[in-house]
Amino acid sequence: MDSEKRTYTVDQLGDEYQEELAGLLAESDQPTTYENYDDFQLLVIRRLRMEAEALGTTCEIFLLMKGDVYRYDRSASQFRELGDGYEGLAHLLDLYSSRNQRILTAYSGEIEKLEESLFTRRIPAYFMDLWFDIKKDVARIENFYYRNSLVFKEFMRSQRARFGESADWFKDLEDDIVFQQGSLNNLKSKLDSLHHYHDSIKSERLNRTMFTLTVLSGVFLPLNLIVGFFGMNTRGLYFADDPGGTDLVILLLGTALFLSLFGVPLIKFIDRWVLRFLVGRYNVYKSIMKRVRKPDNRIGEE
Repeated sequence: MDSEKRTYTVDQLGDEYQEELAGLLAESDQPTTYENYDDFQLLVIRRLRMEAEALGTTCEIFLLMKGDVYRYDRSASQFRELGDGYEGLAHLLDLYSSRNQRILTAYSGEIEKLEESLFTRRIPAYFMDLWFDIKKDVARIENFYYRNSLVFKEFMRSQRARFGESADWFKDLEDDIVFQQGSLNNLKSKLDSLHHYHDSIKSERLNRTMFTLTVLSGVFLPLNLIVGFFGMNTRGLYFADDPGGTDLVILLLGTALFLSLFGVPLIKFIDRWVLRFLVGRYNVYKSIMKRVRKPDNRIGEE
């Protein structure tokens, strides 16, 4: 059946277009574009492709001439006719759209894994590397869809009269592009939120570290001051002639250590349990309940 299909080469499309067409057909990856020539049109569709270590793209090139559709065969360097015309073109574009959607779904799954690691506080050390790689790819995909959307609208306006029974199919493809663009916006918002959450968690951990260092400094600074004071070789030093001076210094050090370790928690305990719950200060829930329980004559509550 393939031998019965018509074919075209670049030479058959006119001498004035050969240089431009040769440039479009030379590379396996070209941006999505729609070129309207005198006797034919050229539709270049870039689609996503997953490679071993990165996100890649490739393109498919279609020749539209006199109501017929031809697909470019790179191995033979010629355009081969699609047997079903615009219906066959719609079928191929639908396959490309489905593959693109699967790639978007896969990226969404990876973003959900990062989100779960944040919510469970099991953040991997390579979190930011993963985040940056996904953010970079999502930005590339966004540019890809933006150009596809513009070119596909131009293609629809130019070729709508020739769609025939496939018109609804092409319209659905256009809606799919818009839907996938919306999905991309959601992915971008999620990534930005994850970065914000990650920064918040890192800041919280840093604050805890600083608080620990501050507490340690607060504990040992008075002890160092006391030890330094009683270690001076000066006359008339306190407890120097007292037989129990060492015991008194040890008691003084112990008292300073106890106040340093348990003074701050004790103040927090008094503030939380005595002032807040027993006395009633800062109890926002009681204040809200008082407002909620007030009768509202408009709705007949008692």
